Parts: sequence; structure tokens; C-alpha cells
Amino acid sequence: MIYGVVSDIHCHAWSLFSRINPDGVNSRLRITLNELERAATVVLANGGRTLVIPGDILHTRGTIDPEVLNPLRKTIEGILDDGVSIYAIPGNHDLKSEDSQELSSAIQNLAQISIEGAQFKIFNRVDVIAVEGQRLGFVPWRNRREDLLKDLETLAKQCQKPAETDVFIHAGIEGVLPNMPASGLTDKILGDFGFRHVFAGHYHNHKVMQHGVISVGATTHHNWGDVGSRAGFLLVGGSAGAVTFQDTHAPKFVDVSGMSEEDIQLGCDGNYVRFRGPQMTQQQITELREQFKDWGALGTSIEVPRAIATARAGAPRTAGVSLATSVQLFVDASASIPAHVDRARVKERAAEVLAASQAVYEDA
Repeated sequence: MIYGVVSDIHCHAWSLFSRINPDGVNSRLRITLNELERAATVVLANGGRTLVIPGDILHTRGTIDPEVLNPLRKTIEGILDDGVSIYAIPGNHDLKSEDSQELSSAIQNLAQISIEGAQFKIFNRVDVIAVEGQRLGFVPWRNRREDLLKDLETLAKQCQKPAETDVFIHAGIEGVLPNMPASGLTDKILGDFGFRHVFAGHYHNHKVMQHGVISVGATTHHNWGDVGSRAGFLLVGGSAGAVTFQDTHAPKFVDVSGMSEEDIQLGCDGNYVRFRGPQMTQQQITELREQFKDWGALGTSIEVPRAIATARAGAPRTAGVSLATSVQLFVDASASIPAHVDRARVKERAAEVLAASQAVYEDA
């Protein structure tokens, strides 16, 4: 059996770097839906007829935006009409409640789409099914790690042959994203259940781990938190269940700070770019944005300290020192700072706060 896995779609009417298309659909939502359609097309081209979504089809919890839902439904209808069935579990963003419940699931209405020859099925509780002879197990979002592990234990008993079963969850796994606090859920813990594969949505980075555990990653980049992450979808096939990553064709969020000019040009092409650097005047910011645009950037975010304009020739000079220097002198002279406190570190942190307060945040 060959099938696709696409996760963390986060359909949303994004404001940053978006516009309204002539058909009324948010441009970034359309890009996301195009990627969902592409995943189904690739599955069909490889002889498959199944797409699995391990959570977070929608983005905004507890609300349904008709300008998001209606284009999404139309896309789903098209995929089903092409003969591709979709099996999904709710992620935390799909729910109003803390845990998965049919009543509180915003994606439940998608299961009402009826197309002859294909189906959209949502699993709000632990279940296992056979599709074209392949066992697929589903564990919807659980807010507590302990409840997730109990559900996986139940599934392992229910499916009878764990080693022949691919399982789908929505949970953050340690080691997928840097700088994330320990969750207590590791690939070793998941691997001990003995499933052939465990595909996890939730963390927006594709990563193949040990013990058959795979973080699917998001369908596309969604915001600056996704810088450096791998986004796309998976193709699973063959008797051994070989997994192939398909990189997204959507624009990515790229931080070009500190890059060489050559790398910046590569980073700009077809992407949203962010630059953080030293003080710049408004003219310099404008020129830099235009340069990024010439190199193909679809959107730019320039975050730099605001440069104070130079006084015109002959203008009287104001006595005193700069605000930054005043802060440094204050720290040096302050008697209220305990002796054990590193004044150099205080001055360093104060300078960071001052720079942030004076920064120019310009998105275009």
C-alpha cells in the first residue's frame, strides 16, 4: 500500500505577507490548500488512494471562519472526487476542549462531505482500521502525556499485530525542535509499543527518529517560529513502509541575518525574509527592502535599532550624553545594586532592552 501523510496544515486567513485574491480567498490560505492538493496528486501519481492527517487542519482554536472553512471544504471535495480518501485525527488547534471530543472538534463538519468512491473519516477516539491490507492506528490529541500513553497501550492490544501497524498521533516528541522544554515523550518510549511506524504531528519540523518514530512536520512554514524547519509531506509505501519526505513548494520563512550576500540572494528567492542587524536609517531600510525584493523576496521583515538622524550643519549641539551612555553610567554609579551582582552583565542586558525598545519593526 502507498499513502501520504500531511500534518499541521493550519488553515487560516493569515494577515502577514498576504492579500485577498480575486476569488476572495486569502492568498496564503490558497498556497496552503495548493500544497494539500499537491500531496494528494503525488499520492495518486504513485498509485496510492489514501491521505492521513495527524492533526491541526485548522489554526484558530474554538472558532470557525467561513472564509477559511469554505475554501477548505472545496479543496477536500476535490481531493475526494479524485478518488483519494482522507483519514484524520484532531490536533489541539482543531479543538475547543483540552482533549479530543466530537462535540468540540471544529473539523468534525468535514466528515459530512460525501463523495462517492472516497471518504473523509475523523477519529475522535482510539481506533485501528485496515486500508488495502495495511493496518492504520489512530490516537487523537490528548492534553496529558499519561493519557496518550494509556491510549497507545490500548491501541497496541486492540490492533493485535503492532509490528504491522502504522500509528498516527498528535504530540510533541523530545529532540524534534531545539530549545523546547523536555516533554517526557521520547522516541524510545513510543518505540517500545512495537509499532512499525509512529507518525507524529504537532511539532513543526520533519525529523526521522529512532525506533520507527517520525515527526511529520508542518505542511508549510506558517510564521517566524518555523525558520529553519523542514516542512512538506510524506509518501509511505512498499511492504517495508519506506518513508520519503516531499519538501514543500510553498514560500518559507528565512532569517538572512549574518549571511553572505550570495546566501542572502538564495534565501530571498520566493521566500519571506527577516533581517536583524545594526542601526539603520529609514533610507537604508527602504533600500535594503528594495534589494531583497529585487532578489525575489515575497515579503520582508527588517528589525533593526532606529538610527538617530544626524543634525544639519550649523545646528546647535545639545549638551549631555546619549541615552545608552546614561544607562551605562547609572549602572556604574548605582548604590542599590548588590555587590554580588555582575554590573557588566546588568549593563549588557540594559543595552539589549534599550536596543529592543528603539528597534524598527517593518514588515512589507
